Amino acid sequence: MPPQPRELSDDLLGEAFLRLPPDDPACLLRASLTCKRWRRILADPAFRRRHRELHGTPSVLGFLRISSGYYASRFVPNNPAASGRPAARDLPGRVVLDCRHGRVLFRAPSPLLGRKLNYDLVVWDPLTNEQRCLPRLSPPLTDVSRGHFNAAVLCSAAVEEGCDHSICHGGPFRVAFIWSQARQLHARLYSSETENWSEAISVQKPPRNPVRLCLRMLLCSKTLVGDTLYFHYSSDYALEYQLGAQSLSIIHGPPRPGSQISAFFVMPMGGGGLGCMDVEEDESSLRLQLWSREAASGSDGVARWTRGRAIDLEELLPNGALPSPRWAPDLRSRLTSVQLLGFAEGTDVIFVGTRAHARNHPGGIYMVQLNSGRARKVSAFDTAPIPFYNEMVVPYTSFCIPVTDASSTTEVPGDNASGA
Repeated sequence: MPPQPRELSDDLLGEAFLRLPPDDPACLLRASLTCKRWRRILADPAFRRRHRELHGTPSVLGFLRISSGYYASRFVPNNPAASGRPAARDLPGRVVLDCRHGRVLFRAPSPLLGRKLNYDLVVWDPLTNEQRCLPRLSPPLTDVSRGHFNAAVLCSAAVEEGCDHSICHGGPFRVAFIWSQARQLHARLYSSETENWSEAISVQKPPRNPVRLCLRMLLCSKTLVGDTLYFHYSSDYALEYQLGAQSLSIIHGPPRPGSQISAFFVMPMGGGGLGCMDVEEDESSLRLQLWSREAASGSDGVARWTRGRAIDLEELLPNGALPSPRWAPDLRSRLTSVQLLGFAEGTDVIFVGTRAHARNHPGGIYMVQLNSGRARKVSAFDTAPIPFYNEMVVPYTSFCIPVTDASSTTEVPGDNASGA
């Protein structure tokens, strides 16, 4: 009888697991379901730290976008050839609000339908298909208020002591909810540990400039810097929500020309500061303009925005993605042909949308890596898309290694996508 092969040590198994493709997390998920020993190795904090050190920034596994008006979302994988979850799928009835730290936040119709259409907030893990429906807000979220609110999801450790998000998968989380009512903006914070919402806090709305753009809050960008969430509110302002201190305030956006009415995207900058990005017009081209917000240093105690890197969109996007002067003789019309749609936190990846401008250039969504300058088309717009200015892309990134029990296989209700 031939001798039995020697069993691999935990160290050798760990080395093998480190070399599984990071853009296909289903490989690690299946490994964790193989046996308790493999699950223990994958759950080891030391292994997770090494995994993060080896692979650098989190992988952009795909993105979610609103489809069919405001009544459904669609998940588009970045690597369709990757096995298992997350797979391409339509999510009827679910409108994506946010995605962070491996979790997705939806607005979904309540099963308890009354005279008005009520909505629930649902947190979903695309890798394990686990979901949690949050306690109903009071007053309830209705169809009337659907465009006057926004929300964000994040792991609880990011609020309390900080987190590198390599071992927080499946752990406690928070959901921040903001809404507009009369002349005030309000916010509440949900904790999965207490299963309760905090008391509401409020701040006075900024004055409205009729010349500038006032956006639907539902479609505004948001970002997490430290324990503070920033929500883009209008062309001139952003909302600052300090989660630990439970403080709400209004901050000014970057100073832009009076004719510049496009939305800016709030985003984290290197060194733990706040930044933003917008599309601006030049004498002969369109460009992405980066800004950073410098801490208050003068006697007035006011933080200031500083211009940073400018990126020529003509050079960044593939040939023909933007209309030529022949199709858009004035820059104003060219400015409306491109829009920032999303930004993947913790990476250099942004999503840019272009409007159709010729028979052979139907427009679409491009995933752009700012550091390398690489751009590729990842999705076309629907045949009958929602208005271009109402498009939104929510990137799904994950650095978490899903370690779960074999019983965690609950499917999302209504999901019959194969391979999910």
